[in-house]
Amino acid sequence: MIFHIVNVLISQDEDIDLKINKNDFTRCTRHINKELKTFKSKNPCLTVSLRFTSDKNMKKLNSSFSGVNKETNVLSFAPDLKEKDENDNYLGDVAICVDLLKREAKHQNKVFLDHLLHLFVHGVLHLLGYAHGSDTKASEMEALEKKVLKKLGIEDPYQIEL
Repeated sequence: MIFHIVNVLISQDEDIDLKINKNDFTRCTRHINKELKTFKSKNPCLTVSLRFTSDKNMKKLNSSFSGVNKETNVLSFAPDLKEKDENDNYLGDVAICVDLLKREAKHQNKVFLDHLLHLFVHGVLHLLGYAHGSDTKASEMEALEKKVLKKLGIEDPYQIEL
């Protein structure tokens, strides 16, 4: 692969009060790099922007960019090619709806942080071109997610206990 993710910039909406540890997301990117066999010394070092948002703001984002007028748990946005930074090292944005994640984690009997890290990995993989539009592509993406999450000590996120 011709990249290496080295940085995660984290921000959150004013009405979100989430105490997070940036190191958790850095560990995620390190394991993504390992699974995809990227190398820091030879490739562009990339940055991911991570935004924690509310139901209200995620609904606006989803409506504006996907035409779907409801909140979703995660969205990924590749950078505008016309507005790349001077070093061409910006991978894109991942927006995560904290309100919805909390509800999903509770409903699916998941640890909130595990669910959050899963959706971060999922969002980053979308930025890297992975998709789940077909069964084959979904299987490939899910397998990669499971490998990364296993290295973080997180169980298979697709095995939901209701």
